Amino acid sequence: MAATSLTQKQLDAIKPTDKQVDHPDGMVRGLALRVSPGGARTWVLVTRIPDEGVKRIRLGHYTGKAGEHASPAGDQFPSGLQALSLKQARDEATRVLALINAGRSPSKERTTRRQQAAVHAERGSVSDLLAEYIAYREKGTERRAAAGTRQIAEWRRITAQLERDAGDVMAMKAKDVEPSHIVALLRPIFHHGIARPKKGRGSAGRRATSGAQGSADKVQTFLGAAFAYGLSSEHSVARRAVTVYGLVHNPVGPVPREAKSTPGTRVLSAAELRQFYLTIDQAPKVGPVLADLLRFTIASGGQRTHQLAREPWTSYDRDTTVVTLTDKKGRGGVPRPHMVPMSKRMLAILASVAAYTGSLEYPWATNERSHVDIASPAGAVRYWLQSPFAMLDGKRIAPFTPRDLRRTCTQMMKAARIPDELADRLQSHGVAGITDIHYRNNPELYLPEKRQALQKFDAALAKVLKARS
Repeated sequence: MAATSLTQKQLDAIKPTDKQVDHPDGMVRGLALRVSPGGARTWVLVTRIPDEGVKRIRLGHYTGKAGEHASPAGDQFPSGLQALSLKQARDEATRVLALINAGRSPSKERTTRRQQAAVHAERGSVSDLLAEYIAYREKGTERRAAAGTRQIAEWRRITAQLERDAGDVMAMKAKDVEPSHIVALLRPIFHHGIARPKKGRGSAGRRATSGAQGSADKVQTFLGAAFAYGLSSEHSVARRAVTVYGLVHNPVGPVPREAKSTPGTRVLSAAELRQFYLTIDQAPKVGPVLADLLRFTIASGGQRTHQLAREPWTSYDRDTTVVTLTDKKGRGGVPRPHMVPMSKRMLAILASVAAYTGSLEYPWATNERSHVDIASPAGAVRYWLQSPFAMLDGKRIAPFTPRDLRRTCTQMMKAARIPDELADRLQSHGVAGITDIHYRNNPELYLPEKRQALQKFDAALAKVLKARS
């Protein structure tokens, strides 16, 4: 016989027995109230699912207060945890039957959800992504050189700072991060600045009152590079890491760059360059090695001071009059040899410094352990600028940096009508490219041209140094 429609009065009168009993409802086919011996009352839907047979789907537990709990909405199968009155149970059963008639299966969808949850649980957090990116850059690849120790240390410092200040975002799954989260990380740095150590390097200006736009820009660059790595490397067969991120976009991309770029434009006049070159060794706190390094930088046509400082004596061949530098500038930072001819002026400076460091590994050194710190030349320039020698016509010379010396040499080569391409070759600037890497990759081939450029530059420098004040 067909089951009669359940009523509220019938439901209230049902008592538990020593067996589990289903009380079917005649209004919605397959709907029943299951009563357990312990008194639990559960709404179930008994129906046939194609390819699966007869299944019992738990809809929720029974409550006698009609309308107290809302029926679940949407196109998902019920969890079975919600409280349903008689009317709500009928509505829910009707909704579920419609999903099944549309070809859907609650058991298959539960399996899919469990698999997705397992994958999501395995997906790496922002912290995981940053740590993997740092490890990748520290090791390097054939196409991209390993990052320097200072850069790696800086990235680790930034990561530790973000962990302290924004641990909730760092713990998020990387795939869930949106541009709004990146803004939340950067805004405090941009507007409020960052604390600096009270003593030692970097202690000037304890906290920037107007924020730290430059620091925010560096953090933004780091985050953008890490997410870009995650996007491109996750499906790489060469990648050893097994962490899954599931990234579909780079959340840093839409965030605009707010830091103002301040490219250097300082160029020393002929009088300023002459005064600096001739008196740098007389400034307080500037030793002869640093003074000769800065002079050598100028005499070499404006080579990068830190590249000169890092090379040992073995790189300075005084017989062939060539110094071979290791250049990591350019996309990927892949090291390549940069051969620089040495003029008589440069050889004389090397002979001078050899009296102090000839027995050491590095020409530009103040101890037996290593070469001078790459920040030392900038400090020497500052000491000179504070000395009585940084005066011309009763006026103090405007501040400049070792990088400005390189720019000054570039302008001198332009004035000496040295072709831009030759000047760039001499300074190892802007000459990387697929053709140079694969077909013009012998640095010795350019030595004759570089010598011609250096000779013209040295002649121009001689005129500057011999000119009267």
